[in-house]
Amino acid sequence: MPVLSTRLNSLKQLLVQSQQLKTLRYEDRGQGTCFKFSPGERMPPIVDLMLRSYDWSHTAEDVQKHWDFSKIQSLELISVPIFNFLRSVPFRDFSALHTLHVEDYSAHLSDKREDATVGLNLLVKDHIKALEVLNITCHTRLFQLESIAAHRKSLQVLRLRDHVGFSEDEQKCPTLAPVDLAQLGQQLKFVHTLELDLDTRLCDPTTFLRAICVFPAVHTLTLHVQTIIHPLEQVSPGIDRDREAAMQTFKLLVQEKERLGAHAPWKRIVLNVGGWKRVMVRRLGDIWRRRNEMGIYAERCFIYERDACDGHAAVREEVCVENTSRGGSPSP
Repeated sequence: MPVLSTRLNSLKQLLVQSQQLKTLRYEDRGQGTCFKFSPGERMPPIVDLMLRSYDWSHTAEDVQKHWDFSKIQSLELISVPIFNFLRSVPFRDFSALHTLHVEDYSAHLSDKREDATVGLNLLVKDHIKALEVLNITCHTRLFQLESIAAHRKSLQVLRLRDHVGFSEDEQKCPTLAPVDLAQLGQQLKFVHTLELDLDTRLCDPTTFLRAICVFPAVHTLTLHVQTIIHPLEQVSPGIDRDREAAMQTFKLLVQEKERLGAHAPWKRIVLNVGGWKRVMVRRLGDIWRRRNEMGIYAERCFIYERDACDGHAAVREEVCVENTSRGGSPSP
């Protein structure tokens, strides 16, 4: 439910009176706000909880008095200060989670993000019994692959992204080593959907792509990469280097699956270039602005899809909606 902070108290009162409520999906904007509880008020035992732009500032004492996570099975925290959340909740209550989706509040201090990653690693590794969906944006260097492998018997969807991403030209995005990725693929036999970062400046892309194909059940992939175009280099008319690279990536992934004799052919591959989002503000700066006026963009999205009926594959480019406001971050 979309929430206006002026109506927050009325919403809270409704929720604490709805003790049979099982699902709560709360959406605000920006930093958001949070409930202010009065003595005796307690949330129902939510099974499925999604908070978007919720400024979690509850203490451990607040949670003990006013929240009930004893029956939680699905947890999505998007644009929420994750460290604040983790330090206030009892990890034992989350043992039955089958879905965990976490994206830290974008303005959160970097050191708190690191602490949040350490906490997430502990939660996933030692407290949750059998995750089916793990979707986290974190400091990947601090998140142990052993924590993911601990859910090898149940995990079906793995989306692992780093905070750095690809929206800045010069920043290098931490990327899993192909040997580690291949080892993970051998363990995660039920993962059918995968999302990862690949910075080709940090590893050999061909080896990385081959490692992806080690996952025996994977048929849906989202890969985030950097644009090949350097803002200062000469771009030849009629040559689309990012599209050419995308086509080569699709070709290699398809051929490698065939070479391995995989039982699960590709259904869908998304190649997200340069931090593309469905609604976005493109790169700022005079150089990129001039390039954009020429129809040259750093942010692109190429999609390979196989028709379920006839098996034919096609490649298309997804078009974004440009947010002309320069004042805030667009939604993904």
